[in-house]
Amino acid sequence: AICRASGMGVHLSRPLDRDARCATLAPVWSPFVDAFVDTLHARGEAVHPPAPRRPPFFAKQKPDASSSDAPSTSTSTSSVGDDVLSSSLPAKETSSQTQAMRCPNKPAQSVFRPAVRRLVAIGDVHGDLAATKEALKAGGLIDDKGTWCGADTTAVQVGDQLDRGGDEIAILFLLERLKFEARRTGGEVIVMNGNHETLTAAGRFRYASETSRGELCRWRKNQLLGAKMKNLCGESPGQCTLLGADAAADSIERGRKGYPMVPGGNNPRTDSSARNKTETETSKTSKTNKAQPGSSKNRIHTECDPDSWMPRLAAFAPGGPLATRFLANQPVVLAVGSTVFAHGGVLTQHVKHGLRRVNRETSDWLSGKTAGPPPVHVTGSDSLVWARHYSHPDNWRCDCAALDQALDALPGMKRVVVGHTIQGEKGVNAACGGKVIRVDVGMSKGCGGGKPQVLEIL
Repeated sequence: AICRASGMGVHLSRPLDRDARCATLAPVWSPFVDAFVDTLHARGEAVHPPAPRRPPFFAKQKPDASSSDAPSTSTSTSSVGDDVLSSSLPAKETSSQTQAMRCPNKPAQSVFRPAVRRLVAIGDVHGDLAATKEALKAGGLIDDKGTWCGADTTAVQVGDQLDRGGDEIAILFLLERLKFEARRTGGEVIVMNGNHETLTAAGRFRYASETSRGELCRWRKNQLLGAKMKNLCGESPGQCTLLGADAAADSIERGRKGYPMVPGGNNPRTDSSARNKTETETSKTSKTNKAQPGSSKNRIHTECDPDSWMPRLAAFAPGGPLATRFLANQPVVLAVGSTVFAHGGVLTQHVKHGLRRVNRETSDWLSGKTAGPPPVHVTGSDSLVWARHYSHPDNWRCDCAALDQALDALPGMKRVVVGHTIQGEKGVNAACGGKVIRVDVGMSKGCGGGKPQVLEIL
């Protein structure tokens, strides 16, 4: 758009993305668009854009001598271009490069991290942005402006950012920003996967709120807007894309005629005639309409009916943009000092399987590297994200013997911190002689709106 405003005109014979006058814009254009779109996703919260990239291949081409408004070729301009070329990233933008700059946590790294001066644990937040911020403030992690103020504190959010509320995407972007800010002051924010992250990635939306449907539709529109803006200067969509979840979506939808499992009674288009009609209409549309930048003619990317869950499926299915940017980089188990964190709980069978292996296999599934159903250690009542062996509010029902066995299998570990099960009026509490601490206080409005609390370990 800036290039067009500089007098290049709509009757220019050569493509806009090949004009040398776009070369000075290209290195900063994609990062700017990414920051702009992320700000829309985060609902106006500040975001940290990646550094400018080096110009694309046409930046070195000599400007058209016949053009009266060709850019200056002075020594100062050339030296700036050379600096960019020598110090920045390759011209071809990839979402993985952007992710590496914004999200330092990698689940395949060592599960066991050294002890820290101050450790804070935050329970399930379930799509409630206001409650999430209140919990962060209670832990002394953010100030009134939402900026990190936790110094060298390590904060662990034990999973379940998704479902039951309409602020899911805004929460993911908030926590990503705080990761960046915490690292700059010697702290760390670790965001984990819970059962609702793996449920959503598997296409099970029965706990998704109706307000989240609108949030995902807005996410879809913002992504396509960013892809169009980048396309003005011949830039690839990068992270402004819907693509990535095609194969996983096909696997998820198989046997259900193209529709994921949705909350009962919330989707009026569940009868076979309606589904077949929609499939026919989509097929006709895909033959006549050209796919938008960042999208494709596949139904998962083209359908945006108000009653459809397809935008959610396209975003969170394994290999999808939000799955790869966020969920695939979140562990399901880790330890800081002598404290183990898992959304549901750690059993001896998980230790035998290998905790790092658990994180790696879950990450590979969420990123789309491995096809098929979710790994066994994130499905079923005995899995790391579903287990309730230690979290029942009635302490006498907790399996303390199983907890002792698990801790014995992990030398140096003294306690386990879990979420997953709302503790009600008890709030954050301990059981089994302090060997397990339960931090799910049901702070989300979708879970009763309990007063946000956090756990502090010094």
